Parts: sequence; C-alpha cells; structure tokens
Amino acid sequence: MPNTNHDLSARTRQPDDVSRVLVQALETGDIETSLAVYEASAVLFSKSGRTMTGLDEIRKNNAALIALKPKFDIAFIKFTVSGDGTLATNRMKADLSWKDAEGKLVQASVDTLEVLRKQEDGSWRYIIDDPYGSMRANLNER
Repeated sequence: MPNTNHDLSARTRQPDDVSRVLVQALETGDIETSLAVYEASAVLFSKSGRTMTGLDEIRKNNAALIALKPKFDIAFIKFTVSGDGTLATNRMKADLSWKDAEGKLVQASVDTLEVLRKQEDGSWRYIIDDPYGSMRANLNER
C-alpha cells in the first residue's frame, strides 16, 4: 500500500532520506511513493541525457524501472544544504541489479547528482534528479 503524504513527510526530513525512500519504492514496486518524492515540475535525466519533465514522464520511467524488479546496493549518500537551508544536493553511489527477459543477471551502477528543495512541512523533494550526473562526462550517448 502506498505511503500517505504525512508518512512520506516524516520519512524525508533530511535530503539523503529522499534517496533512500526512492530506492525502497523502486525495489518494492511502490510507484506512488516513487513519484511523491518529486515536485510536480521536477526534471529527471535518462542515461543518454534526455530530460523528462513532470510527474507523467517520471511515472513512465519509474514504472519501467520497477518492472525490472531492481535491487540496489547503496555505497554512500552524501548531501550538502545551501546556506539558507532551502536547497540541497545529494550524491549517491549505488550498484543495481536485475534479471533480463532470459533470467540472466544484469548489473549497473549509478552515481547520482540530485537537487532538492525543502518543502513547507520541512520535508525534502527532488527538483532535479540525474542518476548518472556524477559520471555523465564519461557516458556515451545511447
């Protein structure tokens, strides 16, 4: 069952909490929580660098990822909050794995660069999410 907004707000009191909540939602197939951690006009980058703007596009991306039944192994999440406390960046390094259509194990990694905004209730939400942001210069276009 998806989490209520109140529960989500209580679970995202620090910027790094948002990354943990998103990973858990993707692993458990909770599409609604995977969307609730984004502001309505948030931007999500694909591996190729294409941007997806807004919850409808992010829903399509997250649904496809959830369909893979991914498992994440987080190495670290580090955050920095702006001086006025309203914006933050997260950097998360994680390995992920899933099984392809033939049942073969596929492995990948993400090294994210995420920008978050503090909400009126004190929780945090993504405004920009680039799962490959910290390694983008080394990626080939796909």
